[in-house]
Amino acid sequence: MPQQQPPRPAHPVADAMAWVCERLETLRQDLGRGGHPDQQGDGDPEPLRLVLEAFTAGANLAEPLEDLHTALLDVGDPLGLWGQVRSGHRGVNLAGTHDGTPFEPVYPCPLGRCSGRTPDNTTVFPLVCAITGRELRQKTL
Repeated sequence: MPQQQPPRPAHPVADAMAWVCERLETLRQDLGRGGHPDQQGDGDPEPLRLVLEAFTAGANLAEPLEDLHTALLDVGDPLGLWGQVRSGHRGVNLAGTHDGTPFEPVYPCPLGRCSGRTPDNTTVFPLVCAITGRELRQKTL
């Protein structure tokens, strides 16, 4: 009997990009600190750079995200990208919402390529996309 893979999120690419966007600086540190073999110079680590380039170019993100997942595992992240996304509270709730909280603001991706952001305790308004630098639009549910 073939081994079953854990289920991916309902919208894996959008949810993965939202996770990357929210943790961009941490990912830069983690991948750089881990001495990933593809790290060159002072720029972004290669797996992260390829994701960001594909995102901004509107290209297919499946392969670069898979490479980022592998790179995170290589530097000691036990869950990698897909495990982190799967363990979050995405899936049935829209980004920026919580169960039982009506009319909460949400901040969709300015390019429509990720699940958006939720403000955290250190958020400075207006919210901007960590990848493109564009201001996130606020919508209210």
